[in-house]
Amino acid sequence: MKNPNLQGETGQRKLCIKKTDRKVILNAGVVCAFLVDMRRIQLLGSFTVVLLALTMAIALPGESANTCASSESRRARREAGHLQDWQSVYRSFKRFESCDRGNVAEEYSYAISRLLAHHWEQVDVLLGLAAEDLEFKQFVLRHIDENIPEEEAQLIVNNSRQRCPAEGEWLCRAIVDY
Repeated sequence: MKNPNLQGETGQRKLCIKKTDRKVILNAGVVCAFLVDMRRIQLLGSFTVVLLALTMAIALPGESANTCASSESRRARREAGHLQDWQSVYRSFKRFESCDRGNVAEEYSYAISRLLAHHWEQVDVLLGLAAEDLEFKQFVLRHIDENIPEEEAQLIVNNSRQRCPAEGEWLCRAIVDY
């Protein structure tokens, strides 16, 4: 006989999903340890509690690795304001990836727009780095945004239309379509 706690109104098994902060359980791929009842949640033994504790201990450190300390953010912003070539943009991206938001993100957008507008002759370096690192490619595309000054935007669009290398079609299309 089937457990009635696992049966939905239609007789199908309910998915065991708890709508709270405990996303860790599902994100980590752990077999669901809760039975959802509209009125309460029942824990299924001490094994479940241990499994939940281990899951949270494994998942939480990964979240803290994505944080950016204020001192790091200041260094990232200062550095982003002085990037002169694609190699330095790439190194900065790798060093301060977790700081790419707010003022730091704006500085990266300005740096990327300066390079695309005034140093198009270096675009082959960008294309090489982007071909080897998909995250860097996404980073560059993300920073072709509304923070680019209008006069630089016109130069970038002109460069994309008139001087686009064959292997850079993805970049030129993203620029022109923006």
